[in-house]
Amino acid sequence: MKIREEIRDDVAVLTLSGNLMSGPEVAPFHDYIKRLMLDGISKVVVDFSKVKWFGSAMLGVMVGALTSVKQVNGDIRLTGVTKKIESILMVTKLASIFRTLNSVDRAVASFETQPPVVAESVTAVLVGSL
Repeated sequence: MKIREEIRDDVAVLTLSGNLMSGPEVAPFHDYIKRLMLDGISKVVVDFSKVKWFGSAMLGVMVGALTSVKQVNGDIRLTGVTKKIESILMVTKLASIFRTLNSVDRAVASFETQPPVVAESVTAVLVGSL
């Protein structure tokens, strides 16, 4: 996995590329989110436009990262989601906890117009949607 970072005001835009299939390939993502949080950044846009497919390991890492940023009143917004990735999010009910937007610019702007929900439990949302 490759991660390209751009900071826009207080929002980190992470553009992912590469194969996101197994644990060793995707583990750096959550570590990257933790480093951002140490720098005081908890609003994150993840751009998947350079990723064609990812596996269950990436789903787990994304939920872990979302849980981490929610604990400090942050959020993760997604963009560049392909139809294949969107279908995975729908089947796993993760589409209900990740806000997906059409472009990086819209995703960044959404933090201004739709601020993160204060300390919402990701587990509670997932259990409630089942």
